[in-house]
Amino acid sequence: MPRMDFAPGSILPPAATPTATPSSGDGGNTVDSLIAWSQNPPADWQAKLAAYTCPAKGSTAPIVDDPKKPLITCNGDGAKFLLSKSLIEGTQLSSASYGIPQNGASWAVQLKFKSSARKTFADTTRALYSNGGQFAIVLDGDVISYAGVNSPILDGNAEITGSFSEAEARSLANSLKYGALPIRFSPDAVVEIVGPSLAGNQLSAGIFAGIIGLAIVMIYCLLYYRGLGLVVIASLLIAGVITYAVVLVLAKAAGFTLTLPGIAGLIVAVGITADSFIVYFERIRDEMRAGKSMRVAVEAGWIRARNTCLAADAVSFLAAIVLYIFAIGVVRGFAFALGISTLIDVAVFFWFTKPMVTQLARRPFFNSGGRYSGLSPETLGIDADPRRTQPRLAGEAL
Repeated sequence: MPRMDFAPGSILPPAATPTATPSSGDGGNTVDSLIAWSQNPPADWQAKLAAYTCPAKGSTAPIVDDPKKPLITCNGDGAKFLLSKSLIEGTQLSSASYGIPQNGASWAVQLKFKSSARKTFADTTRALYSNGGQFAIVLDGDVISYAGVNSPILDGNAEITGSFSEAEARSLANSLKYGALPIRFSPDAVVEIVGPSLAGNQLSAGIFAGIIGLAIVMIYCLLYYRGLGLVVIASLLIAGVITYAVVLVLAKAAGFTLTLPGIAGLIVAVGITADSFIVYFERIRDEMRAGKSMRVAVEAGWIRARNTCLAADAVSFLAAIVLYIFAIGVVRGFAFALGISTLIDVAVFFWFTKPMVTQLARRPFFNSGGRYSGLSPETLGIDADPRRTQPRLAGEAL
């Protein structure tokens, strides 16, 4: 049979009984000469084929498959094949897929060759169609499939049909697709096996790091925003309780497991939540610097801050969705935790943080600019003028 090699295997047609005096040699290099060689193999190659014994099923003995030489090999059923030199290399295969063709009723494998192989493949299929020859597919020296040619294929798009099951079609397509890739594995690659004790320690360390980060954020907000920092602490605690409850519910209902990347997603979400508070509080301060009372500043600042916070949360949630869809493995755990935490942040910000600040605005300690409220004239950078109903900027002329 003429052969088309797919690294590390081949496509070729099976040996036929000679009809004339056998030629000698290996068949040359042209399509016609290789097909003629395969249909009328030399006597020495016929003798080799007759003497050849297929390896036992499950044998791991390697078969030397040199695309520049004829090959004697077998398929999984133990049938022997005498194959010519290769006509097409596996790197010339552009793609391989499987499916049920339009108006078809059974599974098939679709092949697409690169432009460099289309003429050779067209000549081969034209010659095989005219004399009823077949071609076979070889991978790692073994024939994994062989078929006849129903018509010449001139555009490089071939379809292998037969009595394939879905699993067989998928297996053949994957063998062709991945067998044709020039993949090499580094011999010094290191595989690290992490035991349950070490993994548990890493998970505990991740949770501990998250708690430390959360505590630092709380302390910073308390020192910088003073009384308003209590809102940050309460909101973060509420968000933490809700997140913990969601994790427990998902673990019970869907088997969700909190991993290190998942903890990383929760830690990142703490920063996103803190950003929402900072944007809102700074809007309130801006309004009060403009001379508004705290009650008015809380509402005016909310109108200006909520759209900014929603935009930031929307970007974060969209990033989590994209990561979850296109990522694999543990990265999806990070994306899932980030998305859940972002939704919780929005809920806490709208239904806890804002109502709590509104209630504090009614307290004299805050609306009168108490020293430790975080809204005192010193904190805002203004001086209170007893002769005016509104505070004035520091340095303003009397």
